Amino acid sequence: MGWIEDKIRRCRSRACEEALLFVSDNLFRTRRNTLDIMDQVPSGWSGLNKLVREYVRKSMVIYRGLVFEDEIRHAVIEGYHSALRGNLHSAEESNRFILERFCLSRFVERTSNIYLDLIRSRTWHRLVDSGFIITSLGEALSRRKRLGTKASLEGEGIFLAGKPVCRKHLTFPEYSSDISRFRIKGKVKCKCGAPAVALTLAMPKVSALIGLTCYLLGHDSRTLERIYSNLSRIIHPYGFVKMDREKAILIWFRDYFMLSTEFSKIMKIDI
Repeated sequence: MGWIEDKIRRCRSRACEEALLFVSDNLFRTRRNTLDIMDQVPSGWSGLNKLVREYVRKSMVIYRGLVFEDEIRHAVIEGYHSALRGNLHSAEESNRFILERFCLSRFVERTSNIYLDLIRSRTWHRLVDSGFIITSLGEALSRRKRLGTKASLEGEGIFLAGKPVCRKHLTFPEYSSDISRFRIKGKVKCKCGAPAVALTLAMPKVSALIGLTCYLLGHDSRTLERIYSNLSRIIHPYGFVKMDREKAILIWFRDYFMLSTEFSKIMKIDI
């Protein structure tokens, strides 16, 4: 928050101060949903674009070393350019993609590179289509509980949030782990009722991905969940493909600033 406070102190006009208070949601004192303030966007000022570019450059340090660093960096720039064209829809799509890719990077770091293989081989959707899905953090924890264990979900432990399968339903052996490798209490059955022989990885939906990532990192997920909800409500069902450019930039920048601020806390990086 130090960066935005410093910029507000240096403002030479009321327009500058109002814009930065909008971007920081009154220095994080309020938690307003983006849609609720669409008609309260202040006017920009001559230094707006320069300030946005400065912050975007500074924020890139957050993504250094992440699995999807290049994709995230590209999406940030694309989001800014979309906002410059007044296309808030595309700009916020970029923000949502950044959130998903950031969480997926940290999730993979704490669990298994198999998820990367699933993406690179374009196989992820096949498991989703076959029902191997995690819809929420609560569902992942419930699956682990039903197996009678409190083992960590880190590393191979993420299989505990998957689904038990018998030999007949072992459709994805390369993405499964033998059930005997885990300290599981009692008998575990497949969906058909037969004894399970393996646990198949499940693919987290974005809401589950946010929850699981924050859970594994020991970080409160509520802020990222709220931002994701905000972004999703803008993208669908509303359009916002053609807006006043200054308004689009301020709204996109506000949401990106909120996102990157939370990322910096997770990464323990002061920007």
